[in-house]
Amino acid sequence: MTDERIDELLRFKTKDFTDCPVLTEEQLKEFKPRYANLLPLDSDVLEWLKRSSEDGDYPWKANALLRNAMTAALTPPTP
Repeated sequence: MTDERIDELLRFKTKDFTDCPVLTEEQLKEFKPRYANLLPLDSDVLEWLKRSSEDGDYPWKANALLRNAMTAALTPPTP
């Protein structure tokens, strides 16, 4: 993690959120966790993702690689 990111996180811990609205239980139920689905990966694949990614952004890199493969699979071939 970069020094800038660490500083950002430390500043966040002391941020004043008193002006933010309080969400109701009903509103909170509408939120869906970003990582609701866990995808088992082979250890060598995970290690490659980690090594080839910067600042621990390998989950986003994995998502981008899968999105590219999905898009390619869904795109009809050009004649």
